[in-house]
Amino acid sequence: MTIKKIAINMMFSVPAALGAASAYAQSSVTLYGAIDNSIQYARSGGTGTARLDTSNVFPSNWGFQGSEDIGGGTHVIFRLENGFNGNNGTTAQTNKIFGREAWVGMDGVFGRFQVGLNNTPEMYGLIRFETGLLGHWDWGHAANNYDFFNSTKVANSVLYTSPNLSGLTISAMYADTGSGDSTSPSTLGNVVSAGLYYTHGPFALEADYESQVYTTASTLAASSPTSTGNHDLFGVSYDFGIAKIDGIVVIHRGASAVQSINATTYAVPNNIYYDISAQIPTGPSGAFMLSFGQYKKQGNSDGNSTSYGLRYDYRSSKVTGVYTGVAGVKNGRDAGFTVNGSQGGRNSCRSG
Repeated sequence: MTIKKIAINMMFSVPAALGAASAYAQSSVTLYGAIDNSIQYARSGGTGTARLDTSNVFPSNWGFQGSEDIGGGTHVIFRLENGFNGNNGTTAQTNKIFGREAWVGMDGVFGRFQVGLNNTPEMYGLIRFETGLLGHWDWGHAANNYDFFNSTKVANSVLYTSPNLSGLTISAMYADTGSGDSTSPSTLGNVVSAGLYYTHGPFALEADYESQVYTTASTLAASSPTSTGNHDLFGVSYDFGIAKIDGIVVIHRGASAVQSINATTYAVPNNIYYDISAQIPTGPSGAFMLSFGQYKKQGNSDGNSTSYGLRYDYRSSKVTGVYTGVAGVKNGRDAGFTVNGSQGGRNSCRSG
């Protein structure tokens, strides 16, 4: 499959005072968002199709975030973020008003706590080590085509992020996603995760661990058997000035019986994938993004896949940009991956 894109990207941020701003001068709420629409031409199996698409280098979204100073350098914070499809106005996350993020927390010298629907440490790793001029973990990157999306946003979770400790940031998460649902195992989807992120000048390094409970049952019931799959993410980058090089490797183990990705049961086959990418600036407003990566399914080479991408981004102002590019995925006989939009897009990836 080969896909070409010509697109426009717009972002906005509008500060708005709280209703009681005169009484609480240190309180604020910001309305923000982005709209990313594009024209796509794709060829697959010898057939070409053109269509209007959305959320490619940056997810189309809108949201609110707020902060209130409660003294001693501590703030109460929150974020509510909605994802939508700019080409037709539908919600990107089914049956969720704020399906991208929805949390409340506290921030201070101790770090940050967030409770609700949070991005996982793994997702932050993908964002940090897959960058373009206009977005991150986006269209054309191999890992964006291969990552198991249910491992990157988790509801009913508690996320802690430490302050910067001489370049090192530590994160930890626990999520109880069952929440008393009697139609599925009580632990289904539960997550335990931890991450380390280190930066020093142009150099950055990351290591994340995540475990997630899954089941292979075709019909969910409270008595369905469960097991635990483990994700390990390793990322490294260096900015040489003339180019910023990023590399990422993600390993999934603990699910030898799983044959294909199933979002309902949080199941994913044992696999390893990598993505090597480069961002090459062409001046203060433009940059090329190049990516190459492969997915390797353990025990079945017919489930392997190769991905490549080339994109050019141009920022016409602080809030508006355009991009164009070509990307492709070559699948083995038992793989069904596609070129995805920003942060997992709307396409489901599988390897059967």
